[in-house]
Amino acid sequence: MKKYIFISIITTILFAGCVKDELPGIEIPDPENYEFIVINELITKDTTDPYYINGDGSGADWIELYNKGDESVNVADMWVTDKPGEEAEYQQIPNTFINITTIPPKGFLVLICGAKDAGGADFPTGIVDGKIFIDMGMSSSNDNFVALYDPEKVAVDESADFNGLADDKSFGRETDGVDNWNILGAKTPGASNDGSAPVVGSLVINEFMASNDNIPVPGDNGDFPDWIEIYNTGDTPIDMGGWYVTDDLEDLAQYQLPTGDPSLTTVPALGYLILYCDGLGEGLHTNFKLASGGEAVAMSEDGTTLTQGFTYCDTGCDLPNPATDHSAGRNGDGNASWVVFAPETGTPPTPGASNGIQ
Repeated sequence: MKKYIFISIITTILFAGCVKDELPGIEIPDPENYEFIVINELITKDTTDPYYINGDGSGADWIELYNKGDESVNVADMWVTDKPGEEAEYQQIPNTFINITTIPPKGFLVLICGAKDAGGADFPTGIVDGKIFIDMGMSSSNDNFVALYDPEKVAVDESADFNGLADDKSFGRETDGVDNWNILGAKTPGASNDGSAPVVGSLVINEFMASNDNIPVPGDNGDFPDWIEIYNTGDTPIDMGGWYVTDDLEDLAQYQLPTGDPSLTTVPALGYLILYCDGLGEGLHTNFKLASGGEAVAMSEDGTTLTQGFTYCDTGCDLPNPATDHSAGRNGDGNASWVVFAPETGTPPTPGASNGIQ
């Protein structure tokens, strides 16, 4: 009997040692700054040039959220309702596409409410073709407020009273994020309430990690892949479906992002898209991994002409070679200078979120 007990103890020790080797420590991400998210504008009957056209040709209602903070916030799993206090009526923002539900600093996100198909059936809450649908129609005669809650159903924000709002008029904050609400002179879903035109931006390689042992990557299953972060410098979303990415400047067409699924490949305004460099070769998972000893990161819109690319190595390259669990990135999103971001510092790697400034 003692023999079996001894074998059992040895087996337990060996198994514990294996688990320790195979399960590196995981950094717990900081909680989202939900307090920076406000309801910024809404419309209860959108008739002229509607933001979203229902299957029967009418316009759907919508609510615009605004991030008044200086960091990106993922609003997935937050709750929205036009019946505050009646929890059965709350609708939860889907969590299936982090690139769609993340609002960049001073950015916007539109929730399409009460949409219907050609047969008159309600669209369920979900994300389709890069748009967020909420199964909740608003009425200027039956409703007074819309409210927003964090994932724990703690109140975050509430609109002013919009009861009696005329058709095709939007109701919003006089300027983005301020306390005063008014009927706006022009509806501006996804853009500033002051009517200024959105800035058309460009896509840039913003940050990458070539050797990842412990850094969680949003949207991945915990395998700690290498990654490249793309940033949209403008105020309008850009779909990079069909673009090419590579780790070899001599082979610009090494991996092509899929076409036909903008919900997967669209980079939000002032937002981010993560490409997982894990060799899988499907969707946002490239068919190559990044070399920890140095090589290149590049992208091309047509597979022939270099749109942007950099070499990285220890000496003599465009960019420094980041060590394991370190990333190389722009010193502030979209800025020209590059630095190395180290874990457990004030400016750690930030896949899918705003780069720190050193």
